[in-house]
Amino acid sequence: MASVSLRKITKRYKDTEVLHDVSLDIADREFMILVGPSGCGKSTLLRMIAGLEECTEGEIVIDGAIVNHLPPREREIAMVFQDYALYPHMTVEQNMSFGLRLRKLPKSQIDARVKDAANILQIQPLLKRKPSQLSGGQRQRVAIGRAIVRKPKVFLFDEPLSNLDAKLREEMRIEIAKLHQRLQTTIIYVTHDQVEAMTLGSRMAVVNGGRIQQMGPPEEVFCRPANRFVAGFIGSPTMNFVRGAFSDIGEGPRFKDDVMSVDLPPLVDGELRKALLDGKPRPAVLGVRPDDVYVMQTEPKDAALATVEVVELLGHRKNLHLKAGKGKLLATVDASFAGAPGDRVSIAFNPGRLHLFDEATQERIALEARTAPRQGAQPTA
Repeated sequence: MASVSLRKITKRYKDTEVLHDVSLDIADREFMILVGPSGCGKSTLLRMIAGLEECTEGEIVIDGAIVNHLPPREREIAMVFQDYALYPHMTVEQNMSFGLRLRKLPKSQIDARVKDAANILQIQPLLKRKPSQLSGGQRQRVAIGRAIVRKPKVFLFDEPLSNLDAKLREEMRIEIAKLHQRLQTTIIYVTHDQVEAMTLGSRMAVVNGGRIQQMGPPEEVFCRPANRFVAGFIGSPTMNFVRGAFSDIGEGPRFKDDVMSVDLPPLVDGELRKALLDGKPRPAVLGVRPDDVYVMQTEPKDAALATVEVVELLGHRKNLHLKAGKGKLLATVDASFAGAPGDRVSIAFNPGRLHLFDEATQERIALEARTAPRQGAQPTA
């Protein structure tokens, strides 16, 4: 097993720079997720670790040794690709053992490794079949088995589940999690699917525009996103964003837009807190997840009002698409909620789970954590 360190990695294709000064430390036996939208540079970063792409600048360190100059076969890594990359004319057993046969390992050792990997992945009955006789999930297991038999220091996964249907993705996600628990090896896993990122990794690095936007445990990234991009990318359904301004006239910070005024928890930044006492509103974006939008069919005094536009039934819950003033909100409610398109409803927010972002920098403005409920949303006076 091994740790992996990326030190100030930059990648250019002629005049186009696709990765910008990326640094990342991955501990021995850690499950690290690289997550981001298509074209953000995450797969390029993985291919550079594998040795399939050269670094323009920076160093890649595996198990304490700089490997920039080493070809892929000497880096002691194994990569699982999105498209399986199985040889169609070979059986499952031959596909899994191909790399070992090239290295001229003894047949007894090859057979033992293939048998052990097949047992781990529960594909023993498939060893004599060819890829054309396998389902998508079975092919992916074979591709993973081909990596396991090499006993690498580091496993690299490049969007391995994206070609599978939803049910198979769920099953294989569980299998990969079990695999990490059994092998206790270092895994670097690239995906654009934030559900995979949240459920699989011990840590995640959110990548956008060739830069790491935030890195940390999934729960921390979800609960305390560093900027608006991370807040909008991590979480399903995606976070609501409301443009407005916040100020403090001595009674605590308050956010306002054209239809509502929201009490905010105290600001963590003392200097910003002092600066707000001039009463001048500061442009900002309020973030609130759909689960934290409270929808009521009554209209209590001073409630903020919205109109239901679309109702989506998702089995145990409903998604309500709301129009509030000039903005739109998505709220997740229980399936028993009886609202219908065209209904007028009142809304409020969970005060302990509000997020505030600077309009200009898009960076998070830290708010103090609190659990005591305060009134969440009222109409603007």
